[in-house]
Amino acid sequence: MRIPPYLILALATLHASAQADVAEGLEAHSKQRYTDARKELAEPAEQGDAEAMVVMGEMLMRGQGGARDELKARDYIQKAQAAGSVRATYTLGQMHLIGNLVNRDEAKGVALVKQAAELRYPQAQAALGAWISAGLFGMEKNEATALAWFKEAAAQNNATAMGWLGSYYEEGKGGLTMDKLVALDWYKKGGERAYPYAMESAGHMYALGRGVSADGNEALRWFRRAVAAGYVSSYNWIASVYEFGRGGIAKSPTLAYAWYAAVPSNAFADTLKNANEGKERMQKLLSPSELEEATKQSKTVVSQTTTAEFLARVNSTAATPTVRKGVYGSGVVVSRQGDIVTNQHVVQGCEKVRVQPLGVDVKVVAKDAKNDLALLRLEGATLPPTKFRSGKGVRMGDELVVVGYPLKGILSSGAVVTTGIVNALTGFSDDTSAFQMSATVQPGSSGGPIFDHNGLLVGVVRARMLPSGPIAAQNVNFGINQATLASFLDAYSVDYTVNTAASKTMSLVDITAMAQKSTVQVECY
Repeated sequence: MRIPPYLILALATLHASAQADVAEGLEAHSKQRYTDARKELAEPAEQGDAEAMVVMGEMLMRGQGGARDELKARDYIQKAQAAGSVRATYTLGQMHLIGNLVNRDEAKGVALVKQAAELRYPQAQAALGAWISAGLFGMEKNEATALAWFKEAAAQNNATAMGWLGSYYEEGKGGLTMDKLVALDWYKKGGERAYPYAMESAGHMYALGRGVSADGNEALRWFRRAVAAGYVSSYNWIASVYEFGRGGIAKSPTLAYAWYAAVPSNAFADTLKNANEGKERMQKLLSPSELEEATKQSKTVVSQTTTAEFLARVNSTAATPTVRKGVYGSGVVVSRQGDIVTNQHVVQGCEKVRVQPLGVDVKVVAKDAKNDLALLRLEGATLPPTKFRSGKGVRMGDELVVVGYPLKGILSSGAVVTTGIVNALTGFSDDTSAFQMSATVQPGSSGGPIFDHNGLLVGVVRARMLPSGPIAAQNVNFGINQATLASFLDAYSVDYTVNTAASKTMSLVDITAMAQKSTVQVECY
């Protein structure tokens, strides 16, 4: 059965959905395989997946992987931002700052980027740190505050922030003790993640012997990578290595001239000025025949080097797996052995997983992509497990209580409770593993427990339907039913407890108090 395009299913998680095509599309985009990314993300974007929409919007805006479509790009990004995508919040903020596809509104742009930074989006954190470091957009210049933002972003592998940390350590900014070796380490980390400024900075540390002994070959390696990434000022650095014989490299006026002459005419004025001055110095040292040879080399050597380095960079990027961080969901303790159930899409692609409020790591024991379930194991800590409802599953009209940790950084830092009823005994498109409910869920609710009016577990949160298209669905939410959950736990021999005593109706206050003890926040970090 083909799903109508206006029925848009968005999984309740802060970043990516559990659909395999979305994950593959995001991975393809991260590796700059934009054509493949468009193929994978086109349908999920039309169906309303927030992360698919924002990435498709960015590609349509920039003409990556196909033709530009600025109007559709804006529509996707705005819808994704309204659906809670932090990436879309940052992208829309940048658009407002420069007036790209939207009205230029500096105040709104800054506010959106700050919001994304506070929600731990690393690109936004790095941008905010840069603004504070330079006192831009009305920000009070404060190196210590900027440093804090750079550290936050770098902890999430943001290459730009790593480059900034390198410069702060190199110059002793933000209260840091100057440490050129630490600076070099941050530059190299940023460079390995394809940040051209960090590549060039690592090169100049080796070229000038800052923090390490001068090493011309290593300097040239970093400078050439920067050139391959389009960082034009590195042409001059390569030329200077050959002009002055830096780091044990033999002086070569011919090669120095070739690299100075290779600087593109559209480079920044300072870069062009340095290149022209370098050419003039080398011309005085070269004979007419040597000058002719140098001119030839400026057209051939640079092209060969750039091509080789570019291919090496692409191959390196393709081999690097995509790791998700800063993603949040909810979970529920189901056994005295520390077993926790959440959604598979919450932990998919996570390098490490921990649970709050304990702040301890957990092991991912099992995942079921089809039913969107994952089993976590909490070692060395005890939380009271919840009890399962006995007998048949939920019925139409049953009252429900949902507990979870939605919208981290926006709503309460503690658990949030919502209530509703069972609207239908099947899920999206008559999915028999799920049921429909009116209890409201939001990004971050994924995997949270669903209780009946007796305080017994009857399912876990799975998804919500976004209000979009000609049928503006409102408050349509889905849970994975008890039978599906029990089958999953049975397959992995989890010793969960089914209530055998006579059921007793509990007050909402008592259910909430009990549920909070067994409900955790699940975090990728």
